[in-house]
Amino acid sequence: MKIQETMVSNVSTCHADAPLDQVALMMWNHDCGCIPVVDDEHRPLGVVTDRDIAMGAALGHKPLWDMKAGDITAAKPVYTCRETDDLSTALELMQEYKVRRLPVTNGDGTITGIVSMGDIIACAKTGRNASLKYDATAGMLKAVSGHHRN
Repeated sequence: MKIQETMVSNVSTCHADAPLDQVALMMWNHDCGCIPVVDDEHRPLGVVTDRDIAMGAALGHKPLWDMKAGDITAAKPVYTCRETDDLSTALELMQEYKVRRLPVTNGDGTITGIVSMGDIIACAKTGRNASLKYDATAGMLKAVSGHHRN
């Protein structure tokens, strides 16, 4: 199964200069836990999660309106997959980099969607993807959900 068959394609994005209070409101209004940060050509630069916002505010000792999305994403790499990749590719990337969501891009590198751990589990649960093996799915869940050591 290709990523484009299971990804969410209606994705809200922001630019690096977006204040974190606005990013948090976008998450609330769109019932999501992350917002991809994009450049002017709509290529992903990073991802801001609800946890990033909470920890950024706590560690920065600043109100959210004084912090920008780029403050959160500047020091972190962004991992992406392509909409034409097999779902197992997303599973492997999530496991390797211990991330729960991946921005999805087209051949031009423009964001076209996002695929989450939940999207993959939904495919494994329904059996729509025979190539998605239980052991690989469980391994990704363990890597992503386990305690991270720095």
